[in-house]
Amino acid sequence: MANLLVTGGAGYIGSHVLRALLRARHTAVVVDDLRNGRADFVEGAPLLRRDCGDRNALGRAFASHGPFDAVIHLAARASVAESVANPLLYYRENVAGSQVLIETALQHGVRAFVLSSTAAVYGNPDFQPIPESAPLAPINPYGASKAMVERMLADVEAAHGMRWTALRLSLI
Repeated sequence: MANLLVTGGAGYIGSHVLRALLRARHTAVVVDDLRNGRADFVEGAPLLRRDCGDRNALGRAFASHGPFDAVIHLAARASVAESVANPLLYYRENVAGSQVLIETALQHGVRAFVLSSTAAVYGNPDFQPIPESAPLAPINPYGASKAMVERMLADVEAAHGMRWTALRLSLI
């Protein structure tokens, strides 16, 4: 059994992930600002209403509910159209916010990280289904922001040994 921090656990996907984790007898703490989530979606785990890019709030969450075996990072802005209209919002929240979360996780000894990424990191690939080995070629700020976080995690793994994986989800 593992103790897990789940960001975005009050959202649609996050709440289903949380239920599966709890059914598997893991413990979890949810960090969600409820911008896109609902508190009533979180059952069986503490809900900390916080922005996952807030360094101080995250530090308190790690100190009071940890140690965590892994972070499952499902919180993010996820609209292609919004990212094109407001790219800096996506770089601030998806990239800079993830950096704060990753740094805090490292400071608190977390050794594994799961990122909810997107198939948008591939851009417009020539074939379907897209193999994981396909080159990353995002064509919008949303996809680019997720590719940047994946790169950040790869660099953190090389420097600090934190294992990670990206779930490149597609709505297609």
